[in-house]
Amino acid sequence: METLSFASSYGTPVEIDACWSCQTIWFDNFESVALSPQSVIDLFRRIHEARDQPRRTLSMHFNCPRCDSSLANTRDMVKAGHFSYYRCPHGDGRLISFTQFLLEKNFVRELNPAELISLATKVRQIRCSSCGAPIDLQNDTACTHCGSPISVLDDQAVEKALMDYEERAAHRTPIAQQPIAGGYRPAPQPVSSGSWSSNDVVNGIVAAEAGADLVDLVCVGIASLFD
Repeated sequence: METLSFASSYGTPVEIDACWSCQTIWFDNFESVALSPQSVIDLFRRIHEARDQPRRTLSMHFNCPRCDSSLANTRDMVKAGHFSYYRCPHGDGRLISFTQFLLEKNFVRELNPAELISLATKVRQIRCSSCGAPIDLQNDTACTHCGSPISVLDDQAVEKALMDYEERAAHRTPIAQQPIAGGYRPAPQPVSSGSWSSNDVVNGIVAAEAGADLVDLVCVGIASLFD
């Protein structure tokens, strides 16, 4: 895993660990909720930048990197719906996939039945955004490996979440004025969903050529957003 440092809402740095090939993040206890609004946007960018990294299918059994206890599969709820992660039973932290993190932060939503039917007419298989396993759209409406529903980056959810995070970030000390060693950190440019929409992603996906990698809807959505 690569250790990444972000600002917290309390002004102190938060160090998290990300595995790009597994597309997972380890948060020590309460680090996820401690991320500042600007840090959520920055981490969203880093997930986008890692979209072309080789990916492997996740195991569904994990041990805590702090105490080696078996992590418990846990479901929680936010305004957009349910998300899942693996938590240490002793409170040392939790492991969460990129997609489930984006669900937690309200960037991603589940596809509705009509969208699933429409997608199944265009492509037979996709890659699960949570664990990387293949999903047969002709027979399944969720991942048979990890149980995650089929999700997509949602244009309205992204716009609303980014506006919310950027509005909260604007009420904090501007990034451009935060001192760092040797000077001041430049303020990053905000993300905007522009004219992109999740329907563009769902309707624009066609059957992949033989031998091509399976499509990950969330990765495609993130790439479309930043492009």
